[in-house]
Amino acid sequence: MKVLSMILAGFVVGYAIGDIRPFDSLLSSTAEFGSLATIVNGLTVLALTACLTSVALARSSARGVLVVAIGAVLVVLFRTVGMVTGMFGDWAGAVGAGALLGASAVLAGRHRGAQASLAVAAIGAGLLGTALDALLQVDDGPVFVWDVVGAEDAVVPERAIIMVIAALGAALSLFMAHRDVALQSHETRRTLLVGLPLPVAAGVLSWFAGGHDSGDAVWLGALAGMAVLAVVAAFAFPGRDGRVLLVLFASATIGSMGFAVEDSLQLAVSAALLVVGAGIGYRWPQVYVGLGGLLVVAGAALIEGYVALPPVSQFALPFVVAYALVSTLSTAPGSLSVALPALFTMTLPVTVYAASYQPGLSLSSDNAVATRTSEPDHLVLSVAGLVVVAVVTVACAVLMRRPAVVSGSS
Repeated sequence: MKVLSMILAGFVVGYAIGDIRPFDSLLSSTAEFGSLATIVNGLTVLALTACLTSVALARSSARGVLVVAIGAVLVVLFRTVGMVTGMFGDWAGAVGAGALLGASAVLAGRHRGAQASLAVAAIGAGLLGTALDALLQVDDGPVFVWDVVGAEDAVVPERAIIMVIAALGAALSLFMAHRDVALQSHETRRTLLVGLPLPVAAGVLSWFAGGHDSGDAVWLGALAGMAVLAVVAAFAFPGRDGRVLLVLFASATIGSMGFAVEDSLQLAVSAALLVVGAGIGYRWPQVYVGLGGLLVVAGAALIEGYVALPPVSQFALPFVVAYALVSTLSTAPGSLSVALPALFTMTLPVTVYAASYQPGLSLSSDNAVATRTSEPDHLVLSVAGLVVVAVVTVACAVLMRRPAVVSGSS
């Protein structure tokens, strides 16, 4: 029941992340950065909230953490079904998902199976949730009826129904599994030290890289800055906890948003590979094997740009990412709550668009037209990804020399 509760809670978090629309992959051939985003976007709010929630609940009772977790589930649910709309709804959804992630990490404690379930479910739903929505909305797919009153409501019926089922299951399983559990306190100072500046600084770098007049040099500089940021943050965590952050950052760099999903079969294969990779990583954890797999995927992505090969790297990626991630667990609850959003916050836009305006039919309004202004070529993207994964591998090797930390203190 503890593992099931984490799976459902992670799914709710990940599905909410999919609704916030994370950036596209750095290596995906179809990646497009549709519009310039502000530094403080929904993913940043989610990451900050997860950090603050895990720290605030570090010494709370299980019942207190449960109240926060179930309340956060309901907030995400209300946002999804259109009961909380507009900008307030956007903020509520991001804060609710972040609070659920932080509370779930605390409830998972250092139980390796619970942490792996939460992480894989959140990542899987975050990466594949949008693809699931698209498949459910095709013309020949199932049709659901969902009447919502109000011009501001933009509810996707399929997403709403899925979220209702998942949220109710998460709330019930969380209560059943953790109502009588004794929680252990964990490190709080370092969680704040890393968790608060990390997503904001990553957002600033992404903002620079996404400027409509930025060239390859600016983009590569932003990526180098992101790598430095990830390494420094990883070493600021106690013991070996920073490995989780490094693995997720490397995954984001080589294209973890680029799972190949075009039909239901590919969606099922991607999800299955994610689960299988996590299962093998749980049973036979080998950190260096996982990092080696990421290097192989990055190298394959480089070769695929010049040799006619099947897109093996896109299908191997879910398996390798899940294996590498689970191999680095367990970690402190606070470290987990900070590291998981990094897969979505520590990415850079690939294709940069600038909005130009052309006169419309009405004399009082203009039509905005997005035009592509810059895009690093495949060689730049692939080599950069390969270098970053190599740097992360070296950093993880250094972290492995540290003694493991069983419990933290503030």
